[in-house]
Amino acid sequence: MTWPTVLLLVVVAAAGLLRWRRPAWYWMTFGVTFAVVRVLVRYVSVMEACGLTVPPSRWRLMLARMTNRPAPESRAPRILRLRPTHTGLVLRLKLRPGQDAFDVAAASDRLRHSFGMYGVTSRELRSGVVEIRMTGYDVLKRVQMPTKTDTRPMCVPVALREDGSVHYRDYRAVPHGLTLGATESGKSVY
Repeated sequence: MTWPTVLLLVVVAAAGLLRWRRPAWYWMTFGVTFAVVRVLVRYVSVMEACGLTVPPSRWRLMLARMTNRPAPESRAPRILRLRPTHTGLVLRLKLRPGQDAFDVAAASDRLRHSFGMYGVTSRELRSGVVEIRMTGYDVLKRVQMPTKTDTRPMCVPVALREDGSVHYRDYRAVPHGLTLGATESGKSVY
């Protein structure tokens, strides 16, 4: 065997070992690159398949007819930002006129399958802007709280959510609370 073949086998073995023993390390070394390429290459076709595109406006159709050009394609939401995190990707979208954040939330399972991610959640930041959080691996399989957390007074990091973000209990915003749940569900730990 030549040295490039041996090097390739070592990299593949290391990737397999990392994916099995340390999924977060695997995600940061290999998974982020593959996921970003997958999202950018498949974005328009996935949005069209999920029903998240809008037809071209009338003036664009009229302009295409007047200039003897082919009819313009349907338009997908515009990507404002694609940011990798230690658990997945955060995709911020600007919706086109006529689209609703509920449509994106309803298509989250199809987006998860199409982009090959572990989980997809969406939330509306403001009118017309939606944030899609995609996790690359099961963050709740072996929970590890981030080292840097919010340091505001009376704000305690309690748990890790399924999208990889930290859930805080803010005693200034809500000083009293009633914790309900089934037997042995973690009420006293909370």
